[in-house]
Amino acid sequence: MNLYLIRHGQTDWNIEKKMQGTEDIPLNNTGKEQAAFCAKALSSISFEAIYTSPLSRAIETAEIISSYVCHPPVRIEPNLKERDFGEISGLTYQEFHQAFPDYPNTLPCGMELYHDLSARIYRAVETCAKNHPNSSILLVSHGAAINSFLYTVSGGICGSGITTLKNVCISHFSYYSHQKQFFLHYHNFSPKDFLPYLISP
Repeated sequence: MNLYLIRHGQTDWNIEKKMQGTEDIPLNNTGKEQAAFCAKALSSISFEAIYTSPLSRAIETAEIISSYVCHPPVRIEPNLKERDFGEISGLTYQEFHQAFPDYPNTLPCGMELYHDLSARIYRAVETCAKNHPNSSILLVSHGAAINSFLYTVSGGICGSGITTLKNVCISHFSYYSHQKQFFLHYHNFSPKDFLPYLISP
């Protein structure tokens, strides 16, 4: 089966470089336009289902994409939500590093542990994949969440601490149920990068 993992479109907090975490920040107008452009890039793929984080920026992205790709059902998967950043949610990255110069040796209060994030996201993605063994599905999630999955699947070649994910970036995986294994085809493609890949022989 084929699985496409998409980061949500832009929010105002993305522009301000704030830690969003589980704060429910909606898409801005640019984010909605990005989601529509991403949908057009994906429109030739027949998706059996779309799964999304319960946060509004992901739901909006998923619903816009669904409207362009044969209207597959949009299903909420709670475990696709972003990492809870605890007390640093709402801080800019600069403010975060000033407040916690020795991170990750000292963790902010309330921050979800990386191991817990990684395990949660992997289970969620694998569960969605197992529900559609011979189909293509699309998942909409968040930067830290997707990066943790990329790091696990790639064996540390990309993902957390390495990759800066773009808004509405596309990462493509195959899942082999008999081996219980994901294979990464590519990651962090912008929709305009994805189009020539899709039509190449």
